[in-house]
Amino acid sequence: MRIQHHHLHGIHSLELPAQQPACVHAIAGSSRGARLSIPAGWISVVGVLRGVVELGNGDTPWQLTSRHLQLWLDGNLRIACRTSCWWLCITAPAHVWHELPCRSPGGTNLIPGETRCPQALGRPVVHLARACWFGGGTDEAAVVDSMTWLRDALIEHQQERYDQLNRCSGRTAVRRHQTLLRLLRVQHLIRCNIDDRLDLARLAAVANYSPTHLIRIYRSVFGETPCEYATRLRHQRAWELVYTTDLSVCEIADALGFESESAFCRAFKHAFGCTTSEARKGLRAPPASFACTGLVADDLQPPAATTAPVVFH
Repeated sequence: MRIQHHHLHGIHSLELPAQQPACVHAIAGSSRGARLSIPAGWISVVGVLRGVVELGNGDTPWQLTSRHLQLWLDGNLRIACRTSCWWLCITAPAHVWHELPCRSPGGTNLIPGETRCPQALGRPVVHLARACWFGGGTDEAAVVDSMTWLRDALIEHQQERYDQLNRCSGRTAVRRHQTLLRLLRVQHLIRCNIDDRLDLARLAAVANYSPTHLIRIYRSVFGETPCEYATRLRHQRAWELVYTTDLSVCEIADALGFESESAFCRAFKHAFGCTTSEARKGLRAPPASFACTGLVADDLQPPAATTAPVVFH
């Protein structure tokens, strides 16, 4: 198993081929204008060190913010930098991941998702990328060990997903896994359209379920309906804009699709029990359900300027 390193900066772009031998690609992107295209059939881990990166699949774009990580294995993936940022991507054809040694007692199934990046995930990502920063690191056994480390860290981190998997319908593990992937596509579409009110029929079509069946199975797996999940995300978005930005209440109301500032203020007070002014002044703590959990990926940082020169091949 080989590893190839790439550095995308400025307006540089990279399109990985659909047919690829047993090779891992470690990509470091920096500055505005860099673009990466990964074909379907690959498994990718994208971590943002600084700034915001735009990801896309089909007609559905979404943003990945600093200190967050995206595991993607559901079709092609596009990565674009529209502002100054720094990000890493470890990607390889699915068969490369599947052929790694099995060290996890729970199996080797990876479940796509976005998460705040703890150190346990940041370290193997940076370890694979540092081979190009400092040269060397191309020994095949070392690459296999590093990829296995990353794969096992991902599996350990997604324990909550395995709990959801056990609540999915299906007589076999494969069927339950397919059910969860369908529901996660629905969840992903909702997250990508927080400011829009998606039609239930469209969400059901994404999962290939009837609307009634989608509501029932979604609730049994996640403990809430798609509508309740979308509402919770909009509430979180509203609180973040009020509590962490300098945008005026009028601008926030417009960004969230409210017909007027007063309508937004009424909805905000109904949801949180306080006015926007009280929230902005810190007179009310953020709801506990909005608190970030897990360790910040302190290791997920660009190489310091005082270290050895960065060399990319």
